[in-house]
Amino acid sequence: MFDLPLNNEFTQGTVFSCAYAENYCAPGILGLVITARCDAAQNKVPVFSYVPVIPLHRWMLYDGALLVLERIEADLINTIGNYLRDFSISESILRVHDLANIYSAHIEKFEADRSRKNRCEKLKLIIGDVQECRNIKACLHDSVRLNNFIHRFDDKVTSLIRELTENKLAGYYLLRDLDPLREADGSDFVALLREVHHIPAAIAKLISKGAHKEVFVREDLSCPVFRGDDEIAIPVCRLKSPWIEHLMQRFTFLFARIGVRSNDYRDVKKSLSRIRVEA
Repeated sequence: MFDLPLNNEFTQGTVFSCAYAENYCAPGILGLVITARCDAAQNKVPVFSYVPVIPLHRWMLYDGALLVLERIEADLINTIGNYLRDFSISESILRVHDLANIYSAHIEKFEADRSRKNRCEKLKLIIGDVQECRNIKACLHDSVRLNNFIHRFDDKVTSLIRELTENKLAGYYLLRDLDPLREADGSDFVALLREVHHIPAAIAKLISKGAHKEVFVREDLSCPVFRGDDEIAIPVCRLKSPWIEHLMQRFTFLFARIGVRSNDYRDVKKSLSRIRVEA
């Protein structure tokens, strides 16, 4: 999937170290250049565009976690709706009232009913899970709490990773067997296709040759950014064909979708009347 970078090359597919990513402040963040090869080769661009490339394990603790938590919450809310129907309560109430208030106002009275007590207890647990899910989404830096919670919903994690692996997760692209500068980051990474950043051409030229962080001390730049033990901004590898073309296809699809009105098959079939095919 990757080649070693060529000397002084900074072009589409180049993966470099010390990149900036909006929601990731840890060291080891990479960037993947998406500027067209022809423009890069002929020095036609004042800036180079790139998307952040995040170690999979870090991605799973933020973007991946948010996706999993949203799916968990949606399923839990759907289950609560089913319980409400069992109690002859419209699930539309979920759109206007807090879960705790719904329970205290409409369900709690059934706890005294032995035939319904068990369902009341289960519903309370589900409501508690929804609240925990929302609390974790608001406080993702607590990785222990996050791990303990999503471990209970491993099927959601498995489903998400399967979609990522099969390139069916819009906005993200899995990069495998990438040899990073930091061994602890592993070899599986995720490109954030919706998050595009830019580097001035002069800075890109410095990175293409490899530059120590001291070179950028007086520069007011968002990229390169040096965190923790990051010291050198340098090309790490180059995404090969056909993967770079596939990634760019996925990237383009995010921003170039055009919706048109669907044709009515019955109107189309009327054109067959000349051969006596009835609409």
